[in-house]
Amino acid sequence: MLLHSLLDMDTKNQRFKISTWVKMTWRDEFLQWNSSEYGGIDVIHVPAASVWRPDITLHSNTEDTFELVKPDTFVELRPEGTVVWYVPIIYGSTCLQHVRYFPFDRQECTMKFSSWAYDGAALEPQAEAGADAEQIRFAENGVWSFISVTNKVVTEHFPCCPEPYYYLEFTIVFQRNSGFYVTYMILPCCFLSALSLLVFLLPPDCGEKLTLSITNLLALVVFQQLIAETMPPNGNELPLLGTYFLAMIIMVCVSVVGTVLVISISHNSTQMHPWIKTLFLDVLSKVVCLKVDMDTEGSEPTPHKMTNGSTSFDEGNLNSGYNELSAVTNTDNGISSMTSTDPNIAKILRIMAFMKNEMVSQSDKENRQLLWKQVSKVIDRCLFIILVIYALAISLTIGTYIYMGSETVQEHDE
Repeated sequence: MLLHSLLDMDTKNQRFKISTWVKMTWRDEFLQWNSSEYGGIDVIHVPAASVWRPDITLHSNTEDTFELVKPDTFVELRPEGTVVWYVPIIYGSTCLQHVRYFPFDRQECTMKFSSWAYDGAALEPQAEAGADAEQIRFAENGVWSFISVTNKVVTEHFPCCPEPYYYLEFTIVFQRNSGFYVTYMILPCCFLSALSLLVFLLPPDCGEKLTLSITNLLALVVFQQLIAETMPPNGNELPLLGTYFLAMIIMVCVSVVGTVLVISISHNSTQMHPWIKTLFLDVLSKVVCLKVDMDTEGSEPTPHKMTNGSTSFDEGNLNSGYNELSAVTNTDNGISSMTSTDPNIAKILRIMAFMKNEMVSQSDKENRQLLWKQVSKVIDRCLFIILVIYALAISLTIGTYIYMGSETVQEHDE
């Protein structure tokens, strides 16, 4: 059997279709003649339908009919009764797919031929040997490369019959060309995974962090669905590339949860427990090499301005005016009676005291928020380092496993 071209390799349904040129040779004692008696004629060609032909059948056929031979072909007859039949046939056969190392996989497709009506006592097929059996005229199709084809005769015995049955078994090996899948599937997945790690380099209170994480998650899910649609539903052998996509989806899910946590912490303004400050700002910040601002805790409220309409109040000026006015009203030279005679001054003092307390409270709240933002930065950096290590470990492990596994398969085939 000379392999001409691979017409289809249906990985999902685990079958393939090939175009072949088949040569069958047998001897028919009823088709002998003496060439000297017929003008030295030693080869004649007659229609194949006019002579006896062995009923060689492909057992793993997936086509609608088992009659795959064109009826208008010719056979070659020779004086000693040898019949040679050259016929082009398109075979469709099952092919168990091994997709563990997809897209760097090799597929071995086995085709079993035998006589459908005759047992081994009446018809014994033999495999062709030599250079004639190793002719290759394979037309490359860009997706699969032809590696080798081997044949052998297999003998089987069944309880029903004492005679053996012979099968002619062809094993064809194809190598998948992985360039397309690397360019349009693996590299985009790696870039998306790296992009999801950059989320932790954005400011903690940036709302776009969550949008970027969810977008990356949806993109990875789409890539995984593409793999799932291509692969057969085989529970015994899962592709390592699908496992890699699943690991990256888990990483992005962790980044989404971490982003939600970081954004929530960055907007917190409650009083921080001392152990939180010690753990994140004193210990983990040094571990992840992140410099944090420790001057917010216990410092004086920073002066800031409050704006009401077109009037701007500066906290420093307000404190100065309030202190001077309080000092004047609290002296013993009789001016303190102003607070009892003029109610406007007392009202002004109450307003200024209220505004001062509000500014101090606002400053304390902002200082607490700054501390929580520092904690969120530390958590961001910790998650970034952990997920980088996770992504590198998964990528190197699965990549090495695929490479070593594919090399082992190639050595076994050779």
